[in-house]
Amino acid sequence: MRCVMPWCLVIAIAAGCSAEALKPSARTGDKPAARSSVGLATPAATGEARSRQPPGAEALRRKIVYTGTVNLVVEQFDPIPAQVAALVNRFGAYVARCEIAGSPGSPRRGQWTLRVPVDRYDAFLLAARELGQLENVISDSQDVTEEYYDVEARIRNQKQEETRLLDLLSKATGKLDEVLAVERELARVRGEIEQMEGRLRVLGSLTTMSTVTLDVREIKDYVPEEAVTYGTRVRRAWQGSTAALAATSKTVSIVLVALLPWIGVLLLPTLLVVVAFRRAGRPRKG
Repeated sequence: MRCVMPWCLVIAIAAGCSAEALKPSARTGDKPAARSSVGLATPAATGEARSRQPPGAEALRRKIVYTGTVNLVVEQFDPIPAQVAALVNRFGAYVARCEIAGSPGSPRRGQWTLRVPVDRYDAFLLAARELGQLENVISDSQDVTEEYYDVEARIRNQKQEETRLLDLLSKATGKLDEVLAVERELARVRGEIEQMEGRLRVLGSLTTMSTVTLDVREIKDYVPEEAVTYGTRVRRAWQGSTAALAATSKTVSIVLVALLPWIGVLLLPTLLVVVAFRRAGRPRKG
């Protein structure tokens, strides 16, 4: 017993010392542990926040329709079509519509409706200005985000309805009129789905490819408006007047040529009537 007590006392003292030694360590380790827990908790909290978001929230993007108009004036129209084609190839665009009016010797005009990728829209407008003398640039945008995702959600709901109707139709064991009613409802739902999918495709096309209208007008001896002089204004007035006179003369000559056959047809009866009246008015000899 005397041998056991000293050993018990030693063990108790050692245990107490160990406990006292561990307490400061725990206190000093509390702060790193707290920092570690905070550092590890942040991604977890972020994951919980993401899990609470609706499906596809991270992929939600603004759907904006961009449209622009560029009006240019050039002195020589001949190289413009080739330059527009090179510009279209350079930016990965395509021509939706093209109209060129006029003929050599008279002012010509070209109008192109171009579809340009949205991410190159601004750069394309800047490059298009270099084709000629800029008159004005118009840029517009329309936010269709709400409509796009609303149509998308309606399509999902209608497809779920279609699935339920198909399941009901496969399990239908009732009367013929009930089966026909389900089929009519299924046809209606499918028609609405096709219509909404078409609208969604249109919105998707409009938001991925912007629309730019390029209008190029030819004018001889063009001078920018801020540099117009009195002589330039006189020359323009003279050119406009002579051009109008030439156009009027052509129109009058065409009208006269068109009337020549009618003049010949109407002149002969008129002469016969005049001769008849003159003979009727002469006094007869005894």
